[in-house]
Amino acid sequence: MKKRTLSFIISVCIIMTFLAGCGQQNQAPNSDNSSDKPVSDAKDASDIKFAIIFGTGGLGDNGYNDEVYQGCEMAVEQLGVSFDYCEPKDISEFETQLRMYSDAEEYDVIFAISTEQVDALKMVAEDYPDQKFCMLDTVIEGYDNIHCMSAAYPDQHFLSGMLAGLATKDSRFPLSNPENVLGFCIAMDTPTSRGQAAGFLAGAKYVNPDVEILTNFIGGYSDPATAKELALMMYERGADVVSANAGSSTQGVFYAAEEANRYVIGTSLAMADPAHSLSTSCKKVWLFVVQEIESLVNGTWEPGYTVKGIPDGVCDYDIEGLDVEVPEDVIQILEDTRQLIADGELVLPNDIDQVDEWAAQNQLQK
Repeated sequence: MKKRTLSFIISVCIIMTFLAGCGQQNQAPNSDNSSDKPVSDAKDASDIKFAIIFGTGGLGDNGYNDEVYQGCEMAVEQLGVSFDYCEPKDISEFETQLRMYSDAEEYDVIFAISTEQVDALKMVAEDYPDQKFCMLDTVIEGYDNIHCMSAAYPDQHFLSGMLAGLATKDSRFPLSNPENVLGFCIAMDTPTSRGQAAGFLAGAKYVNPDVEILTNFIGGYSDPATAKELALMMYERGADVVSANAGSSTQGVFYAAEEANRYVIGTSLAMADPAHSLSTSCKKVWLFVVQEIESLVNGTWEPGYTVKGIPDGVCDYDIEGLDVEVPEDVIQILEDTRQLIADGELVLPNDIDQVDEWAAQNQLQK
């Protein structure tokens, strides 16, 4: 009897620990869509409920997690759906949380949004074949119940990489120096992170083939202290612009830029430091959340892989709200190149190991 009591207490503690990291349901008032002609498998939006498991950086990271949450709120406001969420503190929690949401049998789709969650999602998706899942920002193939949505990895940083390559050495940018050195802090050694870094490297070399680009791996998405240390080393070696795409770790690069009084490029306007940001590498991930929920409302949800980039307006650079004054001739180069990509005349490399060969064949025509 004592063993059963002890087992029950332990089970309750585990569940309470899980719930402590979970957000309560968010729901908008019911919307009347009765005038719309229903599609096969379509569902009234007010009946749709989804769950989302954030990356270990959690909400308040001024970056990726917050932008995904923005998409959740947009889905609630625009479509009238509801959602629950969890903020895991460690990657060991992902599988447990995925299973608990799946066991509930009340969610039309469960979002996993971090590459850290891939292994856990694969295991859980196999055990719950009738549960729909959506994986953001990476690719999982061979599952009939997983839909992956991602920005084209190199597209997010290519235009900001171009801007960095043009700004370094240019005296019109007051925080630049004559060293012709840039830096990029890579979150992890994964296809996603390597592809994002490839975009920055390729963009810089497209306009500045002689530029030296320093790279390193932070090792995670929630380690701003390590990111700051690595970025400071880059600035000390002559870099006048350092970029990163590493969740809340990226905040450390901003701290380093302020300390070194050099430029930084992040991935969120919320994280931007107006005095030191050269631009922001925009990936409008919030649109993915809304589009995924719309597919449930319309009855068009399918497994597979959807990728969007510069031609779709999902990836871009942004200087709004920043102190930097980008000369018109530089902006024109960026606009012209964006159009080349949109027209399919310039195809970007997908991995950092491909950049040198790509750059040898692709140079800005002046």
